[in-house]
Amino acid sequence: MNLNPKKTAFGRNETFALRYSWLTKGFQTPAEVFNSDDATVILGVGKNMVKSIQYWLKACRIVDDKMQPTAIGSAIFSEETGFDPYLEDEATIWLIHWLLATNSQLATAFYWFFNNFQKPEFTSLELQTALSDFVKDKLRANVSIKTLRSDASLVLRMYSQNQLNARTSLEDSLDSPLSLLRLISHSSDGHQYYSKLE
Repeated sequence: MNLNPKKTAFGRNETFALRYSWLTKGFQTPAEVFNSDDATVILGVGKNMVKSIQYWLKACRIVDDKMQPTAIGSAIFSEETGFDPYLEDEATIWLIHWLLATNSQLATAFYWFFNNFQKPEFTSLELQTALSDFVKDKLRANVSIKTLRSDASLVLRMYSQNQLNARTSLEDSLDSPLSLLRLISHSSDGHQYYSKLE
C-alpha cells in the first residue's frame, strides 16, 4: 500500500458519490456502451454520471483501465456466478471499502484519509485543510483547492449517514453503501465529525 506521488488522482468522480446500484449496473453493462452516444439512455443517468460510474468501477477495482472485469469484480457482480451482485451482504461492502481505501492511484483522497489522517474528531474545514497540506507538502502536486475541497466532502458524504432536512433533495438523501459501515459519524448540528478507525 505504497503511495507514489507521481501516480495520484483527484476529482475524477465528477462530484458524484458512489451510489448503491452503480457498481452492479456498471459491471453488467458492456464496456463499449460507456463510450457510445446511447450511454445516458442505456444507463438511465446524465452524461457526467456515466463518467462517474466509470470512475467508481475503476476506483473500486471492479474493472480494469480498459473497462474489462477484474477477477474480484466478476466474483462479486457476475450475473451468473457473482456471490453478491446487489451488495446485500455487509461483508461485501467491507470488501468494496478495502478495495477503494487501498487504491492510492485512483482514489488518493480516500487512501489518504484511511491511511494517513489521524484525527478522531474534526470539522469539514479541518479535513479539507489537512488534505490540502498533504497534497502540497508530501505529494508536491498542484491540485486546485476546489477539487480537494470536493474530494474531502465526498469522503464525508460517502462514509457518514445523511442528515435529512426540508432542503435535502431525494438524490442527495440516498446514502452510499459505504455509509453502512459507520466509519464516520457527525454531531447533530453536522459541524463536527468523528472517525471510528481504531
